[in-house]
Amino acid sequence: MKKFGILLLIIAVAFTACRKDIDKLTVEETPYVPEILKQWQQKIVPVNGSLTGFVADESGAPIGGAAITVGNLTTTTDDYGHFFFTNVPLNARGTLVRVQKPGYFPGSRRFFAIEDAENRVKIELLTKTFSHSFDSQIGGTVDVDGGSTITFAPNSIQNADGTPFTGTVKVASKWLDPTDPRNLDQMPGNLQGVNLLSEEVVMATYGMIVAELETETGEPLNIGKGKTATIKTPVPASLLASAPAEIPLWSYNETYGMWAEEGISKLENGFYVAEVSHFSYWNHDFQDPLIEFTVTFTDENGAPLENYKVVIRQPGTSLYGYGYTCELGIINGLIPQDYDLLLELYGPCTELMYSLPIGPFSGDVDLGTIVVTASTLNATTLTGQLVDCNGDLVQHGLVVFKFDGQTVYEYTNGTPFEVLFSTCAASNGIEVVGIDLDALLQSDPITSGVNGTFDLGDISVCDVQLQNYIRVTVDGVTAVYSVAQAFIDSSGVNTYLFFNDQATQRSIYVRVFGQTVGNYDGVTGNFCEAIGDGINNWQLTGQYFDNFEISAYGNTGEPIIGTFGGTMTNNFPQPPQTVTVTGDFNIIRNF
Repeated sequence: MKKFGILLLIIAVAFTACRKDIDKLTVEETPYVPEILKQWQQKIVPVNGSLTGFVADESGAPIGGAAITVGNLTTTTDDYGHFFFTNVPLNARGTLVRVQKPGYFPGSRRFFAIEDAENRVKIELLTKTFSHSFDSQIGGTVDVDGGSTITFAPNSIQNADGTPFTGTVKVASKWLDPTDPRNLDQMPGNLQGVNLLSEEVVMATYGMIVAELETETGEPLNIGKGKTATIKTPVPASLLASAPAEIPLWSYNETYGMWAEEGISKLENGFYVAEVSHFSYWNHDFQDPLIEFTVTFTDENGAPLENYKVVIRQPGTSLYGYGYTCELGIINGLIPQDYDLLLELYGPCTELMYSLPIGPFSGDVDLGTIVVTASTLNATTLTGQLVDCNGDLVQHGLVVFKFDGQTVYEYTNGTPFEVLFSTCAASNGIEVVGIDLDALLQSDPITSGVNGTFDLGDISVCDVQLQNYIRVTVDGVTAVYSVAQAFIDSSGVNTYLFFNDQATQRSIYVRVFGQTVGNYDGVTGNFCEAIGDGINNWQLTGQYFDNFEISAYGNTGEPIIGTFGGTMTNNFPQPPQTVTVTGDFNIIRNF
């Protein structure tokens, strides 16, 4: 099995990569939508496919428990920042993924889905810290990283209901350096917008800034109707020579996943300065006509090069974008018309494998199939077996392998295991943990070597209490889901307990209407939203639990422990059947 981590082009791009839940694509109105987006008609090209995503923080560390929305489907990231939607309707002309997690600015990605393929996206969330403040009646200037500033006029702030606000305004803000490659993962949507003529265009950014305002008690605020604030952002030295005296100003709309042209930024002493009437993300960008771009990569035997990094650069500048090929070897998206560009392909171990000047193109272009000698990867084979306290083979076991930010699960049934990974020379080792799903015990972590064959021998699963699991019994049949997680939803009230493993088609979501120890028997809001188990043929739909008890609700790093039970409907057999469900959980809080 090959396991590697989960388009944009700063000069203009909206690339996607291609693999195989969204019932339909919907657009919901938000309190503020620019008029040009209300007039814009999104192009819909329905395709069926899948989506694998990775959510990380600014350091690249995975973020677990982030809420993911695609159309009218939702899910959450696992402990390792991954999320999955399988075999669902998508839009080849722009599918929007939205991400929310307390303590971070909202994130999103707009990508161009490929039919019958696994589309991949990566999103980095920016930490949201309300480290600045000013008196609304006096106004003031707050300093943002990189030398950016935001200046607020006196009496220019309003509450969410539109009434004037008086008091202390807290400000959280970030500046995104247009020359930093991380900008592509951190910015919302993609660099695609709608200009004042309601035309779709691709953009070349000279910097972005995001801000949110709130009261001292956390209530949202914004700029008052008819008022403005002044944003000032630096132009990096490498872009200053090409920076125009005036450049279009764009705001990002989270509902549409598009940038909207809303004004002009002026260059003053190395800074772009502009007046803004509301806060979300603001962006100083060129605009160019867009064209569709497609290319397919295979090896010399015709096999697709899957999950290879593709970079497109504008020669002579620091502007570029990138994406990853799908399992069909395809990458596509939008690039600017009439530009000389450079196409590069990088292997899974980050080596440059192929380079080709392309363009300028006056219209949509398909470069066809490019044959490249495949990257040579190292092979790691791990063998071993799980044994209990008596030295006997564990009859219902799970082995968890972690390496290079990835996690792989291997189930065992009283037999030894043998697992093959593709690894790079720079891999630092593989952490292995064995789990006894019957005894709810786990082994101490051990570290294996890489790039070779390693026999781990007997892995003792004994004496260490398993945590991060949900155990469910349905009409006498028991399943243990590990590694499970917990998170609080956007309401700040509900606690969700969940497990999701696409490889075995097993998932469970339990909602608790509260965040305290107590008896929740029959309480509206406490229910199991779904249990899916392809091994046991369970498709259980949500019901309120007759019995629900939380015996421990610890602080961060401590467990949430409880039990639940009731009746549910198993929709797998036909006709559906009513079944009795009981369960318990022990999950460490990471929030």
